[in-house]
Amino acid sequence: MDSLLLLTLIIALVFAAIGISSPLMTLYLEALGASYAQIAVILATVAAVSLFSSYGWGRASDALGRRKPLIVAGLGGLIVTYLLLSQATSATAAWVVRLIEAAFAAAYSTASLAFVGDLLAQRDRRGQRMGTYRGIGSLAFAGGAFVGGRLADALSLRTVFIACAVLYALAAGVALLLRETRVPPIERAAATAEPGARSAPASMWPNYMATLGHSNTTISTLWGLAGLVEAPALRLTGQLSDVMGRSVLLAAGGIGAAVVMLGYILLSRLLPALVGVQVVRGVVFAAYTGNAMTFAVESADASTRGRHSGLFNTVTGAGQLAGLLLGGTLAQTGGFPFMFAVFGAAGLLAGVCFLLLRGRASVPRPPLPKPN
Repeated sequence: MDSLLLLTLIIALVFAAIGISSPLMTLYLEALGASYAQIAVILATVAAVSLFSSYGWGRASDALGRRKPLIVAGLGGLIVTYLLLSQATSATAAWVVRLIEAAFAAAYSTASLAFVGDLLAQRDRRGQRMGTYRGIGSLAFAGGAFVGGRLADALSLRTVFIACAVLYALAAGVALLLRETRVPPIERAAATAEPGARSAPASMWPNYMATLGHSNTTISTLWGLAGLVEAPALRLTGQLSDVMGRSVLLAAGGIGAAVVMLGYILLSRLLPALVGVQVVRGVVFAAYTGNAMTFAVESADASTRGRHSGLFNTVTGAGQLAGLLLGGTLAQTGGFPFMFAVFGAAGLLAGVCFLLLRGRASVPRPPLPKPN
């Protein structure tokens, strides 16, 4: 089977697991006794591990000239950590496991992005193809989110993490089937990176929804709805970026994030309106994510694509880390609306930066299709 199809199946399984667990992770930490401020510290340190390990994994994949070993190792580590997470008896124990999980997740995400970049390097419509690849992940995320809350309400939060371990095991099995051509490593290669900005995710959003009286099922369904919208939106925004350029869509993602944060402040008590906000969130997330991934991998050749992918994940992680350090603390001291206002301002600033950088960005154009 074609390696790109196998990678697409893997991302579907991985994102299904993420969809099942991520809307409920902070609720699980809270159930284990963590305060909002402690949750913020846990999430921030997890992001820090991911941040510092991503670039290292990228360099390792370039040095090996291969991506598959890191993908398999990363997925194998996720199996073990999610089984351990399901048995955690305290927030501290869950914290330790999540730190280890972050390192393995970084290995998978960095190596898989570089692998996709290798496969797309000589193909046209890279934005559309990357959007389709990532969109399948979002579709699986939505399915996982729809299931996760119901699974937690029907059984327990611990059951959710066991289900994730099973999905990661399936993904690891598929990864063993991957075929790749070894890229000869080079001793030195200049790494470049496009400056980027990404608004911090509202990691405390599930807790905010819970304070408004929404059930686990409602919370995970709303989260899944955004993922469901992301799937076609990623392909569409990828197509648009192939024509209009990456910077325009990246700017739309940043400015749109500010609009979504405003929606959370004003409309979260009205469930029908909140559904609309989640639809907009799906489009906004797609505009940024798929095009940022494409930009990261198309600015490098095969010998340096691993470190570019790692650098992309590192910079993204730095933005997440800043937000996570603030998120719980802002919610604890100023309330959730204040937290969303700060994140909205960050998104608006990111959008403006992308617009200012538009004239300076030099992105390789996709190669023209070969005539039949």
